[in-house]
Amino acid sequence: MFMPGGISEGFVSVVNGRIVRIEKNLRRKVDSFLDFRKAGVVVLPGLIDMHVHLRDFTLAREESILTGTRAAARGGFAVVLDMPNTKPRLNSPSLLRRRDALARRRAVVDYGFYYGTPEKMKDLTETVPMLCVGFKIYMVEEFYTEKREMVDGVLRFASRKDMPVVVHAENPEFFGSKGHERPPEAEASAIGHIVEVASKHHSRLHITHLSSSLGLSEFWTKKKSLRGRVDLSTDTCPHYLLLTVKDLLKKGAVAKVYPPLRGDEDREVLLRGLRNGRIDAVTSDHAPHLIEEKQDMETASGGFPGLETTLPLLLTLVNKKKLRLGDIVRLCSVAPSKILRIPRVGEIREGNWGNFTVVDLRRDHRINPEEFESKAKYTPFEGMLVKGAPICTIVRGRPVFLDGEIVSKGGGKNVKTYGEVG
Repeated sequence: MFMPGGISEGFVSVVNGRIVRIEKNLRRKVDSFLDFRKAGVVVLPGLIDMHVHLRDFTLAREESILTGTRAAARGGFAVVLDMPNTKPRLNSPSLLRRRDALARRRAVVDYGFYYGTPEKMKDLTETVPMLCVGFKIYMVEEFYTEKREMVDGVLRFASRKDMPVVVHAENPEFFGSKGHERPPEAEASAIGHIVEVASKHHSRLHITHLSSSLGLSEFWTKKKSLRGRVDLSTDTCPHYLLLTVKDLLKKGAVAKVYPPLRGDEDREVLLRGLRNGRIDAVTSDHAPHLIEEKQDMETASGGFPGLETTLPLLLTLVNKKKLRLGDIVRLCSVAPSKILRIPRVGEIREGNWGNFTVVDLRRDHRINPEEFESKAKYTPFEGMLVKGAPICTIVRGRPVFLDGEIVSKGGGKNVKTYGEVG
């Protein structure tokens, strides 16, 4: 198993969802036992995906909380964080309570929410920090519009409540005449703008799905110059590490995503950024749409499912020695737990929740979207040979994915209750 000091052999005992003992030899009688003593199999701390779109509400035809969290379980994620661009939009206290009640009934893994930029300041209430881990700002529609004042209000409120603000950073002034023409300058410009504004409020700011070398350069320049005035972090996604604009031309609208795929140099720079720590985390940006919405390049929705491909793709990079297994733990467990301040997760440690992701580093397979738990049965990675796969996902001591099957019908818990006793 992967401990804070590295890989070691041993046994972990979980009682009432929490790790109570880690020992070299099992000396006590147990009620149930899972044995992962096999060559190439490693138990990791439960992975956390900081950026998923679970849809549901009026978009349940694209994805539901049930199917999305089943996809997370199969993909090796014990916790997922849901974005607020639902229909209706998750930016009012009443809708937030409704969504949490829905997730408590249907989620297979544990979950958290981001709150969207509200229409009115009165919707920034105490309910938000009680049920949400943070906020999400989509700069294209909110920062560069008449909603700019509300964005400033969100940054002030989030700073007072010590909550992170996750930002999709693109400046539409740089967009081309076609909807998918979004150059790296759009990303870099928006990063510069939002960081400057956030620094006035001493915000915790997270730039999500970083896609370009120019964007990373701007991010790192701001991070160094504004240290102490803004708590700044970022993530990228597997598609920016493994695909380029050439794949967009080859695969068509299935590979359309925002920000768009870039060039080979961007891909290499982002991969180095993961290795050297300039990029803090990896997310899937799981964004399911109806296949009918992914046919024409001009009108296609941006995004594709990613919960069931992210970990196999990262493990493949480990097997190719482009990443280390410890990098995956840092990028997908340790960093997300710290950035979002989710207590008692991120490491296999006594007292933490019993969340585990078990991987087989030697398992070869080709990505087949027909096998997805997600309702979106397509991916730009279709047919790719990958090496390494999740074989078990455990949430608070409960196996939810085991032996190729989802073995739980629910029981997901909002991570905002993780600090509670029991």
